[in-house]
Amino acid sequence: MPKGPSDNYFVPAVEKAFAVLELLATDNRGYGLSEVSRSLSLPVSTAKSLLSTMLRCGYLNRDDHRRYFLSMKLITTASRALNQIELRQIAHEELEELTKATGLASALSVRDGDHLVYIEKIESAGHIMPVVYVGKTMPLHSTATGKVLLAYLRDDQVEAIASSAGLLAYTEHTITSLPLLKKELERVRTQGYSMDNEETALGLVGIAAAVFDHNGNAVGAASAGGTSAEVQQEISAIITQVKSVALRISKRLGYQDTVVARSYRSKGRQAALRQIS
Repeated sequence: MPKGPSDNYFVPAVEKAFAVLELLATDNRGYGLSEVSRSLSLPVSTAKSLLSTMLRCGYLNRDDHRRYFLSMKLITTASRALNQIELRQIAHEELEELTKATGLASALSVRDGDHLVYIEKIESAGHIMPVVYVGKTMPLHSTATGKVLLAYLRDDQVEAIASSAGLLAYTEHTITSLPLLKKELERVRTQGYSMDNEETALGLVGIAAAVFDHNGNAVGAASAGGTSAEVQQEISAIITQVKSVALRISKRLGYQDTVVARSYRSKGRQAALRQIS
């Protein structure tokens, strides 16, 4: 194999697991233990451990003849990755327009478990910018993008995330109480945008709005951020621009406001429809 700077972190077992996936992906007839062992030149014990682990994790299925097949979980995981790639490509030019209109750094984020992850960012010309880069993870409860992503989850999902990740205080402005967070999320749904008012870092402010897909699901958040002075000076215009960009990205994903209307009326959240106004 080609050598590179990350060779010290090479894990042979992971390489073998991917080899098994690639083998099973060559066709849909299924493979037995001995066939996997022979095809990949693996000891039977190693092949059995890999297959058992991947079966337990849900990436393989096994039939009555003890043949192994790829499961739908792998397809679902791949589809999520493809959706993020499409979302990022669609959002890029819209974020460029947002930065051009506001003079602020802009970003696109998605939820990854208990945190958010930035999947696209456009730099601003400002001297002081939020430390954001593609791939960076951040808490959900203290960031504008995170609160937008939380706002369209069920209450039990919000509670589970708060319990798992915690509501840590990053500044004196951070919301650290679950009841207060729920109240804040209701406000986000009502007004159609969220604000990080120095809740993650003192002196920095962000505005975010949800991006919806064709099913009316909040799949991401578009945001703009900068120093408190930069944002507060033109806050009304920035809010308008952020909501407009989020809506344009949503429509390019096939979003229709009637889909969200049906979803949130059924949950008693008609105020959330103001997101599209």
